Amino acid sequence: MRMNLHKLKEPPVLAFFFNTNGLGYALFEGVAEPVDWGIKEIKKKADYFEQARLIIHLFDPAVVVLQDCSGKLSRCTDFIKALATKTATLAEKKDIGVFRYSRADIRSCFAYYSARSKDEIAREIAKLLPEFARLVPRMRGAWRREHYRMVLFDALSLIIIYYASEHLQPPT
Repeated sequence: MRMNLHKLKEPPVLAFFFNTNGLGYALFEGVAEPVDWGIKEIKKKADYFEQARLIIHLFDPAVVVLQDCSGKLSRCTDFIKALATKTATLAEKKDIGVFRYSRADIRSCFAYYSARSKDEIAREIAKLLPEFARLVPRMRGAWRREHYRMVLFDALSLIIIYYASEHLQPPT
């Protein structure tokens, strides 16, 4: 019996990015192998964790990647910090590896492409992963709110930095 090596997938990696409007998530089975992704607009704070829990249960990933809200320069609200911690705790209880990356880590990773702003990073992601090109929001003016789809690109940036880091950082 011949084994088709092209059919072998890496263990699933699930990234979440939370913001005040909801969450974005992306599931990959390799560097350029998106399996599923989405945006959940959430109105009630109590529903955030429930959505994250359901997504983890549905996909049963080997790794969960989250935003790191622990730094002094983090702009995460207390609610988002607590939500990221609660999601990490759930993953760890299920023996899922947890990796966290800060906004500074993301900027550092995308500095190679000379992308600093969230808009520039989203456009670089679309170049790296063309299936997401149609979802890139228009450039945001200073007077405009962030487009709701940007949270998906935040989650995708976490996936990219996870694979770019080659797992050098130990799980937390």
